[in-house]
Amino acid sequence: MSRPEALNALSKAMFRELEATLRSASKERAISSIVIKGEGRAFSSGLDVKEVSGFASRREAREFVYNLVKPFWKRFLGCEKPIISMVDGPAYGAGAEIALASDLVAASTGSTFAFSGGRVGALCCISAAIGQFTMTGRKVVEMNLTGAPMSADEARSYGLVNYVEEPPHLRERVDRILNEIRNVSPISNASFKRIHRGLFTTRALDLAHRELFRTITSPDFEKGAAAFREKIHPEYYGQSLPQGAQTRNSSHQ
Repeated sequence: MSRPEALNALSKAMFRELEATLRSASKERAISSIVIKGEGRAFSSGLDVKEVSGFASRREAREFVYNLVKPFWKRFLGCEKPIISMVDGPAYGAGAEIALASDLVAASTGSTFAFSGGRVGALCCISAAIGQFTMTGRKVVEMNLTGAPMSADEARSYGLVNYVEEPPHLRERVDRILNEIRNVSPISNASFKRIHRGLFTTRALDLAHRELFRTITSPDFEKGAAAFREKIHPEYYGQSLPQGAQTRNSSHQ
């Protein structure tokens, strides 16, 4: 992923190019594995909020979800070659979901992970659909409902990350993984992934994309995206209460 100036935020073009690259790599018999990494100081900051919040109509938003996002995830989750995410830096939102959906994840000690889509009024829909099959289910819920980040070491303890390495040794770890994968029959790996993929129901993934469309066409997303551009916290529940203040409705906030 090579948009370092935007922390590798996932634009329309990036979804299109990633899907095409996965399709090409899946057909190439000489390729045993696929490694996804980010250029610069981030893995990926997630959806390109500035671009995605600029849709002229609901139709344009629908085309984004169903003609770009959904085909990308269908290709990613259907890929029968092992996918390794090499994470060095922040992996937020859809970037964290790419790591979650990968078969193996190696991360540098300074990396952080957050399912943060809800903080801008959007949604990390894939983590809701498949997260419980990859990492501790309650942690997936907490990460989505709070949007709070966690360190690479924490991510490893909850099953999101396989290996944590100092940055100079990250590539070495990935190379060791790739060498081990080459000892296993490609048809065996493909068959394993077919079985594992069977856990992810089409119904859940279809619901995930419907809910993504619902969130990115909502007033909350307009508010969250505007706050993101201004680098302030959005107020989804009205004026924030002082620390320790209580009201009869506080349980709903």
